[in-house]
Formats: sequence, C-alpha cells, structure tokens
Amino acid sequence: MNYFISDIHFADEKTFEIERRPFKSVQVFDKFMLKQFNKQAKKGDTIYVVGDMLDCDGLGSESWKKAIHYVKKIKAQVVLVMGNNEDRIVKYYFNNNFKKFKEYCLSLGYKDVVKNAYVTIGKQKLYLAHKPSQCKKNMMNLFGHVHRDGGLYYPFGLNVSCDLNFFRLYSEDDIMLFFEKAFPYWQNDIELQIKFK
Repeated sequence: MNYFISDIHFADEKTFEIERRPFKSVQVFDKFMLKQFNKQAKKGDTIYVVGDMLDCDGLGSESWKKAIHYVKKIKAQVVLVMGNNEDRIVKYYFNNNFKKFKEYCLSLGYKDVVKNAYVTIGKQKLYLAHKPSQCKKNMMNLFGHVHRDGGLYYPFGLNVSCDLNFFRLYSEDDIMLFFEKAFPYWQNDIELQIKFK
C-alpha cells in the first residue's frame, strides 16, 4: 500500500509555531508523527513524502541534520519527493549537487529521492510534485507546499499537507474515495468554480 503526506517540517520550531500545531512542543509533534507513520504504514508499504519532510531556511539552518535520520525510525519505505526546503539543503549543504544529496539519503535508508513522481492508484494515474505550480495540466496531482491555505481540493488535484488530515497519512483508499465520491461534487460546486476562475 502507498501512503502520501507533505509539509511535515520535522524538528522545525518555526513551522511548528506558524502552523499552530496542537502539540506541547515540536519534539512531541515529531514523536507523534513517527508513531502515526508506524501505526498506519507497515513494513513493505511505501510512504511518499511530497516535499518538505525536512526544513532549511539557508546556511545555519540545522534542524534538517537531525530530522533526516528519522527515516531509521519508520517501518515503511520512504520516497522523498523534493520540496523547496530540500532544494535549499541541496543548495547550501551539498553544493547544488542533487545526486550527492540523494546518495546520502539512500545511505540512511530512504527508498528513493526524486524531484517528482508518477503513481497509479486503481486506474487513476497521478503526478506528485511539491508545489501546485509544478503540477501537470490535464491530469490529477498530489501536492503540498501551501499547508492549509486553499484547503484540500483544487481542480487539478489534492493538497496532501499533514495539517489538513489531522496529521495522518493519506492512504490509497483515502485518495480513491476523494476521486470517486468527492470530486464529482466538488467539480460541480458553483462556489468552488468561482474560487478557481
């Protein structure tokens, strides 16, 4: 089974405060998220983190150095789709060498690190990209980056930010339910049509 999530920003105090995450501390949040990952996804499953698993604001931003090792605490395999924060890690700490960053992640236990990805759930082919602006036209997408802003639904796909799903992973079944049940209603909702004009 595949699972999806974005914008966790492990070990990052700034995002924790900005998003007003309902936990006593970022450390409590991190422990909760790792426990949730292992509760939902088992060995043999794959979790696609659609960007910003880590956090980096530039040189001197160190929280990612701890958080990158969290993969060792996750039972399922993790595919990291690059987000803007991972891009900054590559820029500032790996001399703009994506291959070197990827090799480092693989050595820690990540299944893969990719700039984007295609997955198929049932008969639905999906494109995974961190930012809505990177999504493919004329197909369904899973993305993040905007956290809670704009909500879950966009005409071109779903926002899989952890802040929108009670800090749970989105399963393949969750995604299929949205496509089968919710999308036909959302696509015909007059207010949503106005919003996305």
